[in-house]
Amino acid sequence: MSNSKSHVVVVGAGQAGAGVAMALRNNGFHGAITLIGDEPHPPYERPPLSKDVLQGRTAVEKTWIQPISVFNEKEIEVRLDIRVTAIDAERRVLTLSDRSQISYDKLVLATGARPRMLTLPGTNNDRIHVLRTIDDALRLSEQMRTAKSIAVVGGGFIGLEVAASARAMSVAVTVLEAAPRLMERSLPESVATFLADVHKENGVAIVTNARLRGFEQSESGVRVLLDADDFLDVDCVVMGVGAIPNTEIAEICGLVVQDGIVVDEYGRTSHPDIYAAGDVTRHFNPLLDRHIRLESWQNAQNQAIAVAKAITGEPEAYAEVAWLWSDQYHLNIQTAGNPGDWNDFVWRGKPEDGKFTVLALADRRIIGAICINNGRDMRYARQMITNRVIVDREKLADPATPLQSLSR
Repeated sequence: MSNSKSHVVVVGAGQAGAGVAMALRNNGFHGAITLIGDEPHPPYERPPLSKDVLQGRTAVEKTWIQPISVFNEKEIEVRLDIRVTAIDAERRVLTLSDRSQISYDKLVLATGARPRMLTLPGTNNDRIHVLRTIDDALRLSEQMRTAKSIAVVGGGFIGLEVAASARAMSVAVTVLEAAPRLMERSLPESVATFLADVHKENGVAIVTNARLRGFEQSESGVRVLLDADDFLDVDCVVMGVGAIPNTEIAEICGLVVQDGIVVDEYGRTSHPDIYAAGDVTRHFNPLLDRHIRLESWQNAQNQAIAVAKAITGEPEAYAEVAWLWSDQYHLNIQTAGNPGDWNDFVWRGKPEDGKFTVLALADRRIIGAICINNGRDMRYARQMITNRVIVDREKLADPATPLQSLSR
């Protein structure tokens, strides 16, 4: 689709939406492109929000994917601080929150996800935060600059990144996790225990099997009501209990939705003129032969490129090993694969070495990897997962044997 009279509208001006718009131009699409976002900020990257932005070490402008001037140079119309309220898929017309309408030839939904909130009494409190947007990060950062203590509800990646940032700001932190351990859905127990120990060494209190009854206003800020009439008084609370894909507009116009907008490996939805990309999608992954939903920078970036290629008539399946990273204290944590499939592990190195790799195996093949301060291994682990390389377990466990040599 390269007709100069064609119009592609992208709804959602985050990493995926901006990626689609830029990739369309880079792939030679000469038609009109409109990028619509419901935030007032130019498209930006989210990973720095829980780290450098939260700690006040970097300006929000540093998170921008590109300044608006670059979008203008590429003749991409960017409309910010406005929402799409309706899609008429038959007429190919969008209705916006200012009651204006815009027509399209192809539509891309990159509406992302929103933080999940616990449905507990007292959550309507300006000292109870989520962290998803620039504005979220700035509000939380302002309170943390004067806070003495915070509670982080949820012991996943986002919660632990916030905990690490708070400790860097000399704020006392208590992590409240409902599960028996941290990172239950993301890391094997041995690695999660190592990570919990690092947080404890840095002064974080961790409460597992935590049961919350609600929240109340207190003199210091927030009283977190726990089981058995116990409570915790803190200056503010951060919720990190998962995300919900923003599928409402897709459901209204009749697209197939199942914990995300269902798309194929090219980002095509159940309607021939509508595509979707990023956190909002449940996409078919040819490597796994099933649909999955991912919330990661890599997925938003690379699925967007695949969607742009499909729209411009050069389809290339999006088939990648899931990969994400997290920075906490002195640790760079990278994971690849789908943790729900893991139950057999080989360690390369030890935590006391300062860096190590844990590989998940099935039928003598690597299906997952966790690299702690060992990013070099991740490159080859991902190759081996993709290529289904059969490995020698003893050599794999020997850190002196380069993973690169085994990947051949």
